[in-house]
Amino acid sequence: MRRPGRTAAIILSLALAAACSRHDESKASADLKDAGHNVDSAASKVGQNADVRHVEADFKRAGHDAAQDARKLAAEAKAAAHSLAADSRNAAHQAAHSGDRDS
Repeated sequence: MRRPGRTAAIILSLALAAACSRHDESKASADLKDAGHNVDSAASKVGQNADVRHVEADFKRAGHDAAQDARKLAAEAKAAAHSLAADSRNAAHQAAHSGDRDS
């Protein structure tokens, strides 16, 4: 998902870099690289945080449980559909043959 704030910051940075002299452009580039490294470092720290890992594990477990429940419900619905189809076939068969006996 793209964030408009990030896109705007990049466009603004590029516009400022184009307006700067060579030295300023080089400094702006270095600042952008440093900012990128800082963001990467912060994201890495968040990913290594024990609380975040516990939440991630809980989320995966909840997803797994939901998937198991969905599979169970789907199997029950399939069995009910087959049972209904068999009952419908039997009823149609009986209705067709009960007309033969009435004649």
